[in-house]
Amino acid sequence: MRTTSHSAAVPVPDRDGLPPGPGGIPVLNILRLLRDPLTSLSDAHREFGDATTFRVGSLRFVSVADPAFAQHVLVRNHRNYIKSRSYQGLRLVLGLGLVTSEGDHWKRQRKLAQPAFHRGRLAALADTIARCVEERTTAWEHRASPVIDVHDEMMQLTLRIVGRTLFGTDIGGGTDLDADLGALGPAVTTSLHKANEYAESLVRIPLWVPTPSNLRFARAKRLLDGIVHGIIEGRRRSGEQRDDVLGTLMAATDESGTERMDDQQLRDEVMTLFMAGHETIATAMSWTFLLLHQHPEVTARVRAELASVLGGRTPVVDDLAKLPYLGQVIDESMRLYPPAWIVERQALEDDQLGPWRIPKGTIVAVSPWIMHRHPALWNEPLRFDPDRFAAGAIERDKHAYLPFGAGPRICIGNHFALMEAKLILAIVLQRWSLELLDPAAVRPDPRVTLRPAGGMPARLHRADAPVLS
Repeated sequence: MRTTSHSAAVPVPDRDGLPPGPGGIPVLNILRLLRDPLTSLSDAHREFGDATTFRVGSLRFVSVADPAFAQHVLVRNHRNYIKSRSYQGLRLVLGLGLVTSEGDHWKRQRKLAQPAFHRGRLAALADTIARCVEERTTAWEHRASPVIDVHDEMMQLTLRIVGRTLFGTDIGGGTDLDADLGALGPAVTTSLHKANEYAESLVRIPLWVPTPSNLRFARAKRLLDGIVHGIIEGRRRSGEQRDDVLGTLMAATDESGTERMDDQQLRDEVMTLFMAGHETIATAMSWTFLLLHQHPEVTARVRAELASVLGGRTPVVDDLAKLPYLGQVIDESMRLYPPAWIVERQALEDDQLGPWRIPKGTIVAVSPWIMHRHPALWNEPLRFDPDRFAAGAIERDKHAYLPFGAGPRICIGNHFALMEAKLILAIVLQRWSLELLDPAAVRPDPRVTLRPAGGMPARLHRADAPVLS
């Protein structure tokens, strides 16, 4: 276990045995952490090493950047840690789904949901994903303007994918839900912003108080709940058994073979999967297209691999194993820009992390953003280099790379997410080049996920056409 500091000074525990942290006025440190967490955490780790503490009053927030510390909290001693207070904001949106629930309820739900994400079942969804990508990219040919917002396009695309794979319903594709499409994206954004605002608030205003923020959230939640409950109710009325994710969740039973999820449990799990499948993949793909724009040599190498394996045709699931460099590009993109940029846990009892004492109630944060850019873990960590993930590359600690978390609570949809990302990238790159208009202006917005702040405008070019600069 590494415990050395990045700075010249040897880190010394504070008065409670916690790791050292920023001096000065504690409340100002916390406010800076909330306002600019990426810079604040990076600066603190640069000064104090692989564990650093922010505190104000009785609040103790410890950020760790050592793979052994991450493994201890998320894997070895995970029973001593629950989701932190930050997840209370997400609970407003997701209810008691897999991301936000704890204890026996989480264990039961995880067992019931697991069959929906069996690799064999996921493979059956690959053709559905590919059709969605083809339809969206074909529609680009008929746009009045060649300028798109990459992030908005990825959000719209993943909305359709999650609709078809999760619900077996083409959200925004000519169904009764078509009228809701224009409002769905903003509803997701509003809900996630409210979750983030609620989590960060030192003084939380009750949701029943009619503030503008609360009213916007209530409208967004009504829309999302109405769609999800409507689909569940319609499926129950019809008695139809479909082979989509919702159908699998509805049919899942416990060990006795008799108990199934009720409508509220289904709603919470479906909403969790909807949000994760929509938001997280769209964010990951947006950052991938930014990095490819900045590294045309990588783009050329991916296209050469695609041409060799696919020859211009639409990929199927069996093709993905034959496209290793494509997978490396996605892995490296999620290293530099992990959508789930921080994972927080709260200690149920006193614990020990290396030389540091972790008192009961302390929030411990494992940040993939920090660990994935750690100079002791990665050579030239800020350089985009997909060959880091090539077969036979330099071995690294498995807990140095955590785009989906680790331990029992690793993201249940990680294999689905990677399959979807590979299919999207393979189809888009064979057809289009995305010329970002102002890549230097794109900045990460670290909220619930690591969205690009202000969008990502780009000009579309056919893949076989020259890009004018």
